Amino acid sequence: MNAVGIKMLAIPCLFFLIGVMSFSVSCENSTVFELDDGNVCYEVWGGFNGNAVGNSTYLPEPGGKFVMWINDTSGSWGLSKLSRGLMPHYWGLRYSLLDDEFEVKRGLPTWDLVLDIDLKLVRYEPYDPGNSSTNVAIVLFFESIEPEVDYQVKCYQTELQFFSYYGDRVYANRVSYFEWRNDSVAQFKLEDNLEPGEYKHYSINLIPYIQQMMDFYKLDHVKLKHIEIFTEAYKGYCEFEVYSAKMTLGQGPAPPYLESLMLSVLILALCAFAFSIFARRKSLR
Repeated sequence: MNAVGIKMLAIPCLFFLIGVMSFSVSCENSTVFELDDGNVCYEVWGGFNGNAVGNSTYLPEPGGKFVMWINDTSGSWGLSKLSRGLMPHYWGLRYSLLDDEFEVKRGLPTWDLVLDIDLKLVRYEPYDPGNSSTNVAIVLFFESIEPEVDYQVKCYQTELQFFSYYGDRVYANRVSYFEWRNDSVAQFKLEDNLEPGEYKHYSINLIPYIQQMMDFYKLDHVKLKHIEIFTEAYKGYCEFEVYSAKMTLGQGPAPPYLESLMLSVLILALCAFAFSIFARRKSLR
């Protein structure tokens, strides 16, 4: 191959590298969701018996905070929440679609999806120790693209619990998989648990939790459609506060095959340019 041919080969290689780096920059720090008092829905669900009571609201002073509490005395499984996005089962849109309906595809380069959230568990009370439950959590609702599943019929959920009292005690560092109203749920009770009265900041890469959910339910491609931050209670009371919450997309570690490919392309491009310069100088002699 002559110098012109080598140079023509090097040019696409460099464009490939520039494209990969540009894509990395464009994806880094992209916002998927940022909690604001005007961009979410505030809801209270009375539970299966319809008689649980609670509140979900924003208090601008002092400092601004979202307050949610739920009180259930009959075993109704009441719920108080903030939500945004498209819900499954034809339950409708909450405020609007997410800023970025983030997708995860198996086997392709991925990005860190980082949740930064500031919380305080104000108080919880089990009314029937041994048979009560209260939780504080965030749940992500996913549509399965591959295999294709009608999101309005079935969704897949990844739930992270910041606090969980179940049955007879506080639980942490546990994973459960179950079916709920035709939906498949991966539930993670975090090891770093909220304590009553304690303000806590979490910075969590959600990708490992999402991938565990995908692995268990044999999914290759999912799209994030809806987010909820909530407290729920079964024969109990729970109250918590949220001061801020943001999900951002950042560059994660490239898989080994991609690193090897980029290194090979870079070496090829450098060798091609070096050879073209050498050949040109030789021709000028």
